[in-house]
Amino acid sequence: MNSLKTSWFLWASWNPEKVEKWLEDMESKGWTPYKVDMLGIRFKFRRSESSKVRYCVDFQQNIEDQYIKLLEDDGWELVWNDDFGWYIWKKTYKEKRPSIYTDATSLIERNNRVIKVLQPLFFTIIAIFVLMVIFRNTFNSFNYIFWVYLAVIALYSYIFLQTKRSNEELKENNNN
Repeated sequence: MNSLKTSWFLWASWNPEKVEKWLEDMESKGWTPYKVDMLGIRFKFRRSESSKVRYCVDFQQNIEDQYIKLLEDDGWELVWNDDFGWYIWKKTYKEKRPSIYTDATSLIERNNRVIKVLQPLFFTIIAIFVLMVIFRNTFNSFNYIFWVYLAVIALYSYIFLQTKRSNEELKENNNN
């Protein structure tokens, strides 16, 4: 039986619970991630004992050392982080499933941090798109570039809408 395997898992910023659950399922089947790469979508696993492990995805930019120390002191292990601010943490448990988030407000704040980073990029893309349309006669491959930019704008719009929807659901669940 093979003791190593690679799996791809595409997850979205507005729904990190999806990758958390998948990683927890992999742990329960005896597969522990030892490397994450390709922007956090390629996972390399090593065969291990089946265990109850909680995974949490967080987004933090401009972190201080105390952020990592606080989580490590509480028993969390850093599995992966990237240059953009994404972190995947894990913690083994026996009974009560732990979380790095204390309430829905923390999750909403995480989502808002993602939006705060994406907004300037989105407005820059819109500005370039508008300039490109205005000066379209100077582009030889205007049609191709136009459709690429339109697709990127649609993707960003979708991300914003999904993140906003996720925040609204969190607020609604928090009020109930």
